Amino acid sequence: MTSATLSKVQRIAPTPGAPDADRVPSAPGGDRSSADGGSPRSGGWRGWRHWPAHWWNGFSVALGVMLVQVLVSTLAPAPLAHIASQLAMACAICASLADLPGSVTRNFKRVMLGGALSLLAVVAVALLRPYHGLMGTLIAVLAFGCALMMSWGLRAAAVSFAPVLAMVFALAWPPQPLAVVVASGSAGILIYLAWSVFSGRLLQRRFRRLALAEALQGLARLLTARAELLGSGGGAQAMRDWLGNEAQLADLLQTARDQLFPHATEDPRSTAVLLHVIELRDLILASRLDLELIGEDPVGQRLRVVLVDRLKALATGLDRCRQALLDERDPVPPSLPPIDWQVLPPQDPRGRLQLLLQDRLRHLDDEVLAIARALDPSHPLPALPLDELQLRQFIAPEGWPGALLQAQLHLDSPVLRHALRSALALSSAYFIALMLPWASHPHWLVLSVAVVLRGSLDQTLERRNLRVVGTAVGCGLMLVLSQVNNLLVWTIVLQVAVGIAHAFATRRYLITAIAATMMALLQAHLADTSHGLAITERLADTVLGAALAWGFSYVLPAWERRNLPRSLKRARAALQQYVKQAMSAEMTPAGALAQRMARRQAYDALAALSAALQRSAAEPRRVRPPLEELNTVLDHGYRLMAHLSMMRQSLMRRAQDLDPDTVATLPAQSDRLQRALAGEEPVPPALQALQDWSLLPDVGPLDDLRPWIRRRMLVSVDDAARAGQAAERALAMIEQGRR
Repeated sequence: MTSATLSKVQRIAPTPGAPDADRVPSAPGGDRSSADGGSPRSGGWRGWRHWPAHWWNGFSVALGVMLVQVLVSTLAPAPLAHIASQLAMACAICASLADLPGSVTRNFKRVMLGGALSLLAVVAVALLRPYHGLMGTLIAVLAFGCALMMSWGLRAAAVSFAPVLAMVFALAWPPQPLAVVVASGSAGILIYLAWSVFSGRLLQRRFRRLALAEALQGLARLLTARAELLGSGGGAQAMRDWLGNEAQLADLLQTARDQLFPHATEDPRSTAVLLHVIELRDLILASRLDLELIGEDPVGQRLRVVLVDRLKALATGLDRCRQALLDERDPVPPSLPPIDWQVLPPQDPRGRLQLLLQDRLRHLDDEVLAIARALDPSHPLPALPLDELQLRQFIAPEGWPGALLQAQLHLDSPVLRHALRSALALSSAYFIALMLPWASHPHWLVLSVAVVLRGSLDQTLERRNLRVVGTAVGCGLMLVLSQVNNLLVWTIVLQVAVGIAHAFATRRYLITAIAATMMALLQAHLADTSHGLAITERLADTVLGAALAWGFSYVLPAWERRNLPRSLKRARAALQQYVKQAMSAEMTPAGALAQRMARRQAYDALAALSAALQRSAAEPRRVRPPLEELNTVLDHGYRLMAHLSMMRQSLMRRAQDLDPDTVATLPAQSDRLQRALAGEEPVPPALQALQDWSLLPDVGPLDDLRPWIRRRMLVSVDDAARAGQAAERALAMIEQGRR
């Protein structure tokens, strides 16, 4: 992929993900929207076993909130039953924001923290509500504190919005005695907390199975997208699909690691499957190399068709494994018949390329078959390459270390700037709402600003559009529902809306916006029926709030070029570390762990750099970073990762086929690659020209691996040098732009 092509696609597609990277928030306050809503598609509808995890999670949340309402309305004194149940349900909804698929222990801590912060917000609103000046100050403080929680990354994302939503709900209630508010809110949170533990334990096995199934599905889609990209010759649509699937798979893999690796001892087969998925993901990345040498003549087209058909067959095999996993039956081994390779004329140098492609496809076949064997209880399971303690090092971090917060307490921090921006925006929205003709619902304008204003302009613009459209659709549905004057129906619709809004919050925000609009209107109306549904006011507040959030996104902006030098240096350092580990001949367990950790960090750093570059596309032209240079860094950085993956696989599988002289050159070659990444090595002559057949060894990789390793080293230096020099140019241009 050329830098020009990547630059074109970068503006329309998600950034490539990392198979061993932690999920990193693309910006403070951002969410992780997936390209896929998660509905069962491959293989058709097969019943409840195929419900995706977020459906189960949304269903569980809706049942939990309903349980809270029923219990509190039943147990509370008759005069207070209605309002107590509404207060308890609202607090339970806020706590449920942190109720996500995953570890029961982690989930308990998240829900408890989200509930506690929500209760504090509710109590503060009850005390300060009569005083508009103090109420505006409270809104500013809550907005600042909640946004600053993103210092801890995604572990805080599910918790950080709970106090803001609780504040909005509290403003929607008619004034109540503080004792009633505290008792009802505490009851709702405690009941929901108990429900979340119960449902979490009940669904743990299902969540782990679904996480693994989604990883398999994501990998199958990546294979299909790679095949379509190869078959289309690099078309923009195929490129967009491939990069989008790369980004989605990175998130799915981390979710699966978080849920499976802590249970490796009790469920080693699922862990083994996930490890094979990660290795297969690495092999797919390496499969992009050298394909520019195929050519476009009939012989090249034939080779291309063979590759495309095999990749699609592998994707089908993975999907069958996924179906067997969900159906809880033994998988049928994928049907991978021998490939009918065309016999090339002896003088055609592509015969040597064909040998290389055969070797790559063989490794891809082996990994897919290994996945099927690992899922089949009748096959013995080899020992895992990493023990449980080592596997836990790949789990997303837990806890709230103060050092992460302290690191953001400077004005250059995008997290702190977003926190200050949020405080100004939400408090301004409150005071503006008090001056509007429909001042009876000032909290709606605050909520609209809170959900639209994100940590970057790119995310704010996307959320602005989805929120306005979703609110309009939700208000339209409420107009229809208002014709049904039945309290039971309205209560049921409210519970369904709670589940849908929760389920799709990080999947398809448009669906969440529609459900959340209905939920907010119904919840406010059921809490205080004297105000009616106020649909027109709700729509007007959303449009005004979206406009305010858009305007405030230019206050204390955290333009990407401000932090790109740090991201760029981090990516370069991570690549250098992976070079050092991947080209090590140490095959001990400690060496394998170090290689995996270095690979994870390199993918993580490249993904963060790529995400920052994507976000910058929405920024004003005068503050955008040097796109061409940074695209070059990413293009050749990912190519270098592919080269390193190939060499790492060769050293792991066939180290015995290398003579001592070749092994002895590895440290020197590693040092040269690291110098090239630092910009200290000149770019060698164009080694990757389309018809440079002389680079291909005369023997096949199965006959003699040594010339193929030497060739891979030469081409790696080219990519490393190009990435290093582009990084130096980008740093110089960013520094010059600051002056």
